[in-house]
Amino acid sequence: MKGLLLKDAYQTWCYIRWIILVSIAMMLVGVFCMKEGSNFFMQYSGIMLGMLPMTLLAYDQNSRFSAYCAALPVTKEQIVGGKYLIGLCGMALAELLSMAALAAAQLLWGTVTVQLTVATLFQVAMLTLLGNIILLPLTYRFGYEKAKYVYYLCIGMLGGLMGITVSSGGILLNSILPAQGSLLVLVAVLAAVLALHAASWRLSVAWYGKAEQ
Repeated sequence: MKGLLLKDAYQTWCYIRWIILVSIAMMLVGVFCMKEGSNFFMQYSGIMLGMLPMTLLAYDQNSRFSAYCAALPVTKEQIVGGKYLIGLCGMALAELLSMAALAAAQLLWGTVTVQLTVATLFQVAMLTLLGNIILLPLTYRFGYEKAKYVYYLCIGMLGGLMGITVSSGGILLNSILPAQGSLLVLVAVLAAVLALHAASWRLSVAWYGKAEQ
C-alpha cells in the first residue's frame, strides 16, 4: 500500500503538479475577489484538486497498470483505496488553501463573515470530493473517456445551484446556514459526504478492472 501511494505521489509531482500550482494561483486570485464577497475562484481551485485521483487513474488505465498490479502482493481494495486517499489528501489541501485565502482576505478587506467562511469551506470540500464519489466508480466501470462526461454534467449542475445561491442575495444561504449552528450543519453534511465516499469506494472495488475487459 505504501508503494502504491509513493507511486501516485511521484506521478503527481512529475506529471500533474500543474494542477496544484494552478489551484494555488486560483486561491490567490480568490483573495482579491473576496473584496466583493465572491468565492468563485476558491471553488474552482477545489474542482482542480478534485481532478487528481481521476487523472492518476487515467494514467494507470492507459498504461495497463492493473495488469502489473496482478503480480504484486496487494489487494484490489488497496489499489482502489490509494486513489480515494489521494482524493482525501486533495480535499485537505484545498481546505487548507481556502482557510489561508479567507484569512488573508479578512486581513486585507474585512469582508469575510462566518457564514461565508462556512459556505466556502463546504463548497470547496464538496467540489473536491465530487470526482471521488461519482467519477471514480464510473471510471473503473466504463473508462475515463466515457465517465468524464458525467463529471462535466455534475459540475454544470453544481455551478447552476451556486449561481442561484449567489443571485438570491444571501437569502438562500442564510436559510441553509444560519449564523447560530452553521458549524454544526457543516459537520453533519461533511459526515454524510464521507459516508458516501466510503460507499463509492466499495462500488469502485466491485467494478475494478471492468473497464479493461
